[in-house]
Amino acid sequence: MEEFVKLVEHILYMENFNTAITPDLKQKFIELNRTYGNNVPDKYKADVNRLYNSFRDKQSVEVDSNAYAVS
Repeated sequence: MEEFVKLVEHILYMENFNTAITPDLKQKFIELNRTYGNNVPDKYKADVNRLYNSFRDKQSVEVDSNAYAVS
């Protein structure tokens, strides 16, 4: 849980400074959210839900667009 909270704080910090959130951080967030998302402290619940919905939607778009990418 501590790792998840630190990751959430890191992502929120990045958002505050308009820093791009890397795909690996998004993936790590989604994975940790599956484990700890229901038990996150109340002060992060709204942000966790918002981030999860944002990353989940963008991840599916990235997968769809990469399906046709030519190497």
